[in-house]
Amino acid sequence: MSDSQAKTLVAVGVIAIVASVIGLVLGIAMVGNLSDYLEESMGVTESALGAVEETLGLVESVATEIEGAVGGAAQSIDAVSAAASTASQDLGTMADFLDDDLSGSLEAILDAMPAAIQTAGVIDRTLSALSFLGVDYDPTQPFDESLRAVEEALVGIPGQLATQAAAIRGLGPISEQFAEDAAATAESFEALSAELGSIQQVMDSYRVTLDQAQAVIERTRSSLSTTTWLLRLIIVLMTITGVALGLGLFTLGRAVRAEVAPPPPPPPPPDPDGFDATASG
Repeated sequence: MSDSQAKTLVAVGVIAIVASVIGLVLGIAMVGNLSDYLEESMGVTESALGAVEETLGLVESVATEIEGAVGGAAQSIDAVSAAASTASQDLGTMADFLDDDLSGSLEAILDAMPAAIQTAGVIDRTLSALSFLGVDYDPTQPFDESLRAVEEALVGIPGQLATQAAAIRGLGPISEQFAEDAAATAESFEALSAELGSIQQVMDSYRVTLDQAQAVIERTRSSLSTTTWLLRLIIVLMTITGVALGLGLFTLGRAVRAEVAPPPPPPPPPDPDGFDATASG
């Protein structure tokens, strides 16, 4: 091996040592920065998961309150629908009573009133004629006139009852339509309540996912420290290997140079006269 090759080995050894030391510094710095970045990223992610957890809790609370309110409203509207349906049937019954039964009874009374008035007139005259026998009969208004006043008061009532019955019958379809609309609204509210109930299942699935993500973050944070130290150890071992290799090359180059170096010149022979030729100058 020539001297130039030995010099190359020495240079390569020095470069390997310097590169190993620089790699150690840069590697330790990079591992530290990477560890800090990952720790910061996990902190941000954990904060985001906490915010999502709070949001889920708020949504769940609001959904529960709305579900209760909607469920109560659905029951109330359903009760109103049933009452309106019952009222619609009762209105028809009332209209029939006013138009048929009560009106018919009043008309029958009106039909009998002329005969009753005539009979009342005969009774009134008879009692008045018997007053000379000591019968105390002196009404403020004669009996037949009282019945005639009653007849006059009853004359317009059947027509009024018929009008009212027609108006009540007109309310029947409106009440039925209201009952149908209320029932449809109650069904919509019940469907909405069911949808709100299904949101709880979605919230539960989200919570499971969040718990899993939190567990992953905790495991990653737990293993990050160990991984960081392992990376630093690997870098140190690689540096030691590089330095050892560089030292080996450096030592080998020095040894080769020492072997291939030309031998030193022999000392000059001594002057027989005792004169040192090296000092003559």
